[in-house]
Amino acid sequence: MLEKTLFAILHPLWRLYDLIAPKRADHWAFTTHHLHTDRFIENQRAVFEHVKADPAIRKLVFYRNAGGDFQIENAVNCETVKHGTLRGLILLARCKVVFLTHSIAMDYSLRWPGKGFSVLKLALRKRVVVNLWHSISVKKLLYVANEEISKHTARVSYRTQERLGYAGLIASSDIDSYAMSAMFYPLNYRQVWITGLPRNDFLTQPENALPRYIRSSLERLRGMSRGRKLIVYAPTYRQTHVCDTAHYYQFSDAEIARLKNLLRANGAILGYRPHYFKNSKQHFNLDQYIDDELIFDMSQEAVPEFSALARECDLLITDYSSVYIETLYLGKPVICFGYDIDHYKTHEDGLLYDMDLVFPGPVVQHFDELMDAVESRLRFDPATIAREQATARRIFFKHSDARNAHRVKEEVLKRL
Repeated sequence: MLEKTLFAILHPLWRLYDLIAPKRADHWAFTTHHLHTDRFIENQRAVFEHVKADPAIRKLVFYRNAGGDFQIENAVNCETVKHGTLRGLILLARCKVVFLTHSIAMDYSLRWPGKGFSVLKLALRKRVVVNLWHSISVKKLLYVANEEISKHTARVSYRTQERLGYAGLIASSDIDSYAMSAMFYPLNYRQVWITGLPRNDFLTQPENALPRYIRSSLERLRGMSRGRKLIVYAPTYRQTHVCDTAHYYQFSDAEIARLKNLLRANGAILGYRPHYFKNSKQHFNLDQYIDDELIFDMSQEAVPEFSALARECDLLITDYSSVYIETLYLGKPVICFGYDIDHYKTHEDGLLYDMDLVFPGPVVQHFDELMDAVESRLRFDPATIAREQATARRIFFKHSDARNAHRVKEEVLKRL
């Protein structure tokens, strides 16, 4: 792995080499998670799974640090490559197709001890660069986020500049495509592909067609629930490192006791799924109450892919996280526990939509309301849930099949 000082010296030479090196249309670059490099998940993994058996495509999976067991099965013409090594840089320079989850600045940067990183700039015009953005966003992000948050996320200038070079940015629906083109300015609307999210293929595929790591998660979840109903609490992170008044909800002992009584009475368990991004020492305190009897750890360390939770859960509690879109894809009931919704709208990222319009369930701000909503949603019949979710489904889904990754592949092939 290059050292930071050496990288600064050699980066101009890399850019020249990348510019003149011939790009091979059969070389497709994937990356593991930008922070948790041992996880090869979400949209990139779904596209990979779709093309893994194609011998005509050389699939290169770039990882940082020590990597890990990515549980890749039955792939041909495939190689995992350590990013930042000489071999890795040479192979990346040959790749005509490059997939992103967040940005080049995040996914292909070289990270140094501590929190330092250096952006590896790519020759964009010679490539088909596709941003497989990891979600259908409900929050305001990037260019449209509230001013202080937008300044913070734009502090790496290349992250904004690179968008002009994307061949495609995926979206899930017409309305989602408008939101994505606004958030990813200066990208223009004609760069947006309404393919649907490839990771949603994992929601409706037969279980025996899923990757092994998702099948293993399903078995693990069933072992935890032992036939009981599964309620998942999956909140997003708060901008505590930028906004002094942002805060995480702190459950009291009395509230946890009431929650456990509710779980027992309904033959249910609670799985806690915190956001992987922790930007300060502050966080929700629910992990202190995990007892592996009624409250379980269902973080990414335990269950890497949220699709496993979406398939197994009976009810999702979230806030402004887009994970509810996955349960919406399956018609599962959802609750928004927006304890800080007014603050979030004005002082943190902000919201793209009126939650009363796009959230397919109750939006509550207080714990008592949350408990009442849980009780009622556990008793709702599927027809009632379907009626409640009809508007949100029309807003967010142009496609509701298991062919999202296929549509991405077809768009890539048109440009080779």
